[in-house]
Amino acid sequence: MRFDPEYRPFVAPRCIYILPLAADPYRYRVLIPDKLSRRLLDLLIQDRLRIGTFRACPPEAAAGVLAQLDRMCDRCPSRLAERSNQLVTAGTALLLLGIINAAIPDPLPLADELLMIAGGAGIGAAGLLARRRNLPLLRAKTLQAQEGLERLAPVEQLLLTRIHEAIEARSASGNQDANNAGLDSFEAESRWLVECLDLHQLLESERITVELLTNLIEALSGAFPLSRFLALELKARRDPTNVKARRRRERAAERFELSADALTVYAEFYRLALQITSERHE
Repeated sequence: MRFDPEYRPFVAPRCIYILPLAADPYRYRVLIPDKLSRRLLDLLIQDRLRIGTFRACPPEAAAGVLAQLDRMCDRCPSRLAERSNQLVTAGTALLLLGIINAAIPDPLPLADELLMIAGGAGIGAAGLLARRRNLPLLRAKTLQAQEGLERLAPVEQLLLTRIHEAIEARSASGNQDANNAGLDSFEAESRWLVECLDLHQLLESERITVELLTNLIEALSGAFPLSRFLALELKARRDPTNVKARRRRERAAERFELSADALTVYAEFYRLALQITSERHE
């Protein structure tokens, strides 16, 4: 982390996601992408941080994220002060040990005692200098981040809303074969979910961008093994009698605290998003 409170690198807005895990909106997961964890203060200062929610997301979910960010801001100066104090304490202990060893006669030469004294003094001085130089700067930066946090408000992400609505619809109506007569279960499921998610229409209407879609897929891939979800889903759909595939799918859903419907929707969302992004880049 940079300690300079005036540090202002240009960055595009980044997002913390609140992901639906089931039709019940109170089952959710807060996802902070790995690349954001060390840049949160800078993003808050620059008003470049977003909290992406879905339409039915309970308000306490976003409130919890804001509280977590506030605690992080409070802890940053304390952590730096703690590390500096550890250096000072270690240096002082080493310095005192060297002095004691030098004061008590022993058959060994003084070289090791002198080395301990010099090393202890150096470590202690480094801790004091780091504390004096960096702590005021970090406190100033933290104050600016807290001001940015007061301006931060959750924003509905249309993609997350579509995901949750697809989970709700699938949970409510079960198999969608009524409007897909003559199709196998895999094709029927795929067509129905494509219509529910409707990513092509969202892109064509410019309500979302390919960049937003790519960023969400990248973040989701850090939270869930989407390619494995898709592989398990395809096996279960193509052969409904494959008990082993269905059990693996159920275990994967339980491991990541997803409902079975949510796993299906995330797998299809991943397949469809990959298809769209590859077509756009051709």
